[in-house]
Amino acid sequence: MPRTKRVIVVFTAILCIVCLFGCRREPVEQDELSQDAPVYLDMNTEYPLVDSLPDGQGKHIKVILLLGQSNATGCSINQYLQQSIDEQQYLKYQSGFESVLINYCLDDHNATSEGAFVKVDLTCGATNGFFGPEVGMAEVLSATYPDEMILIVKYTMSGYSLHHHWLRQGQRGSIYDAFLSFTKLHMNYLLDKNYDARIGAICWMQGESDTTDFKASHYYDNQTAFVSYLREDLAPYAEEGGIYFIDAGISNSPYCEPAYPTINEAKQRFAADSLQNLYFSTIDAGFTVHMEPVGDPDWGHYDALSELRLGQMFGQYIVQSYQMRESGE
Repeated sequence: MPRTKRVIVVFTAILCIVCLFGCRREPVEQDELSQDAPVYLDMNTEYPLVDSLPDGQGKHIKVILLLGQSNATGCSINQYLQQSIDEQQYLKYQSGFESVLINYCLDDHNATSEGAFVKVDLTCGATNGFFGPEVGMAEVLSATYPDEMILIVKYTMSGYSLHHHWLRQGQRGSIYDAFLSFTKLHMNYLLDKNYDARIGAICWMQGESDTTDFKASHYYDNQTAFVSYLREDLAPYAEEGGIYFIDAGISNSPYCEPAYPTINEAKQRFAADSLQNLYFSTIDAGFTVHMEPVGDPDWGHYDALSELRLGQMFGQYIVQSYQMRESGE
């Protein structure tokens, strides 16, 4: 094997090993043994706060939340994105979006923006060399609202379930409480900086770790409770007309068997409950998980172009949600 190709293969393998630590999955044994026993996680809720924005002077600003597990964290490989698109487009993503800023805490401080709002680029994923949906989101949002600054607040926990970890016996759980502390800290910072900062939408990419039959059977009830808590707890920061919940379906990869149909049916059912609940199918959109890394695919995480498309679809639905709000729907 030529030396250059050998280096690329080794580099990719190292990246994948590193990402496995940040993009882990909850052991199935816990589900089978404990069933509905409460699960407590020792979450770190000491978040740094950096004054990274100028005075807002009362300016209204859109805030979007990005929540979920590893496909929200960002475990897709920059190297493959670079190979799949033209150089100019890749350089745009690499340079980042000055008008779309992100503040993130991933996998209980495994990767963070260190308390600051920073521009969205290819460095906001699980670790160096990986990117998340925020890139596609920023591309759509910057093009749709060229004269606005838009903020993304991203909080994810790779490999953890809605049933046991975001919630606990149907109530607010360890991850939920940590996420809420993180979000309130930065929303209050924005208000203190004289921004009329309002949360307009929540993007949710989660469900892969709920695909045992037991957890999947509870997913609709759990999501109903989860979103009700979100809207209740975030009401002081809500955009006029409320907060839209934008939900991505999970893949049909072997990683998501046996119960991915039950999860996606629950998501669709929940979306039908309110015009403010929006859902799109990643399966129908043709997202793939079987091509990267070449020769040893990571079945749990979207290939680079699909991860980019995930963010773009979130962005399109965010725009749609603001259009629906403006039209009074």
